[in-house]
Amino acid sequence: MKKIFGLASICAISLFPLHSWSQVPTDSTKVDSVKKTDSLAVPKVDTVRVVVDTIVKKDCYAEYYDAIRSRGAKSVSDGMQPVVIALKSAEGCHCFLGRVEVAAGKIKPPLFFQQENGEYRQVSAVGKRLESAFTASMSPDELYSIKDGMSIVFRTIDQEYGRLFFYTFVNKGATSNKAAPSVGDLIKD
Repeated sequence: MKKIFGLASICAISLFPLHSWSQVPTDSTKVDSVKKTDSLAVPKVDTVRVVVDTIVKKDCYAEYYDAIRSRGAKSVSDGMQPVVIALKSAEGCHCFLGRVEVAAGKIKPPLFFQQENGEYRQVSAVGKRLESAFTASMSPDELYSIKDGMSIVFRTIDQEYGRLFFYTFVNKGATSNKAAPSVGDLIKD
């Protein structure tokens, strides 16, 4: 008897929400008043857009890094060379145009940032300096080396991480698949 009563009460409890749902008014005036008083409604969020924005968007550092890694780069020749200076911090990533001298395949300080008016200013005048603990942990050969068209990742006193990209030495070439011509061009009668 207890099992039948327990089973009956479980069925009644599980059917109660269906009974309550069926009590929602169906004409438009009553539905509007129900909607207005529903303060617990969950706002609709476009989760697809949020996920795409956080996963797909790349910062300028990642774009340059991926492009150079996928294409490869020639050896950087000696002389004053243009570079992209990428700096990453907790707040985000910023990329700047600049130039630096290369001697014997190594970076020769100072680094220059290009200004809006086209002039170049030394990195010290811009206020960026390498962190002393970082520079002390490496030999000059390691610190100023260039590999695959990029400098090593460095750290500044402002707790930024950075890298120089020697973009003019990136190998030219298509990195995407070639599209097929139209059917008429490819298949002749």
